[in-house]
Amino acid sequence: MAEIEGDESVRPAPPSQLPAAPRVNGSGTLTSEAQTPTMVTSGPRVVRIVKSESGYGFNVRGQVSEGGQLRSINGELYAPLQHVSAVLPGGAADRAGIVKGDRILEV
Repeated sequence: MAEIEGDESVRPAPPSQLPAAPRVNGSGTLTSEAQTPTMVTSGPRVVRIVKSESGYGFNVRGQVSEGGQLRSINGELYAPLQHVSAVLPGGAADRAGIVKGDRILEV
C-alpha cells in the first residue's frame, strides 16, 4: 500500500482508523483518511512510497485469480494477493518501511 507524492515517511495507522479499503488516485497515490501517524507492527497499514530516480525499489509477485475467488482477511474479502518479493536496500520502498513478504491489499 503506497502513496507516491510528497515526503518519504511511513504513514501507518491502527486498523480501526483505516478505511475498509485504501484508495489510489489517478496519479498512483494511495491515500488514507487516518489523521494520527502511529507505528503498526502487524495488520493492514497504509504506506507512502515516493518514487526516486531509480524507481520504487521493490519487486512484486502474485497469484493468478481463477474464477474470481475471493479470500477473507480479518472479515474483509480480497482477490488473491500480490506480495513484495524483494526490496532494494536504501531504495524508496525500504525508506517507506516496506519489507519482503508484505502483502499488497490494494494499489
